[in-house]
Amino acid sequence: MDPTEVDIEQLAARWLAAERRSTSDLGDLRAEAARVASDRYEEAVRVATQEELRLAWEAARRTQADCLMGSREWAEARSVSELLRMEYLAATEAEAS
Repeated sequence: MDPTEVDIEQLAARWLAAERRSTSDLGDLRAEAARVASDRYEEAVRVATQEELRLAWEAARRTQADCLMGSREWAEARSVSELLRMEYLAATEAEAS
C-alpha cells in the first residue's frame, strides 16, 4: 500500500466515522467495521513518510476550511485534521530522536 495524503485523510475520516457509529449502536457488525477501519488507518500511518503525513494533515485542514464553521461537518473535519496533526507531530518527534 502506497498511501497518499488524500488516502490517509480518507482513512482517518472513515475510521473516526466508524468509531462514532459503533458507539451509538453497539451492534457487532458496526464494531467490527470500526476495527477494520482502525486497522487500515493504522497501517497507512505506519508506512507513511513524515512528508506524506504532513500532506495528509494539510489536506484535512483544507477539507475543514471548506465546511461551515460550527456545523457537524466542520466538527467531523476538525477531528480528522487534529488526528492527522498529532500523527505528523509524533512522526516529527520520532524522526528527531
